[in-house]
Amino acid sequence: MSISPLPSHDASSSLPSVVDSSTLSARQRFLKPLAAGAHLLEAGCGAGEDLLFFRQQGFMVTAFDASLAQAKLASRRCGQPVRVCRFEQMHNVLPFDGIWASGSLPCLVKEELAPTLMHLASLLKPRAQLYCSFPYDEGKSGNPVASSQDEYPLQTRLDEARLQQLIAPLPFELHQSWCSEDAEHGRWLHALLIRLPDLAPTTNQYRRRRFKGPIPRNSSSS
Repeated sequence: MSISPLPSHDASSSLPSVVDSSTLSARQRFLKPLAAGAHLLEAGCGAGEDLLFFRQQGFMVTAFDASLAQAKLASRRCGQPVRVCRFEQMHNVLPFDGIWASGSLPCLVKEELAPTLMHLASLLKPRAQLYCSFPYDEGKSGNPVASSQDEYPLQTRLDEARLQQLIAPLPFELHQSWCSEDAEHGRWLHALLIRLPDLAPTTNQYRRRRFKGPIPRNSSSS
């Protein structure tokens, strides 16, 4: 797909950025099955590097970030509004063709991940993809992982087994997972999840929890 030009905007807000090979690979895998003009959600857009790229590829993108400062920066950079909200506050009338959550979900504590993914599933079309990435869990305990956004340090690490355990009760299946590693960011786990057609009955169960923690196992289940 050819790159579409964007309307001009405040050039002073266009910050230089270097896209590493892991980001390029993730973008290619995420965009491969999408039709031209698909409507995407960027969950936690930061300063807007990926938002700008997706718009340049001709996609319609709705974006949000919990940080007002980051949302303003992304909005100026890309020439479009960016919502200021948390994951659970994001709502839309129509479901999205894909969700891009690059490095934003690890800003949540572990107990918030399942309810948040459940909510994101409700924003996706059936069989649509969600991309996410996490610092790799090397089995070491310690402080939250350093982040480029000091306002929201990265709280959660995952490995392949913990990712599978996380999505097991959710309406997602793992389509692909892979790892990247470099000197600056360390080792990261990347995943493409496919939203299953049936959201019930887990949707209402997770909504009742209001993002307060994990769902206890049903003692009647086998």
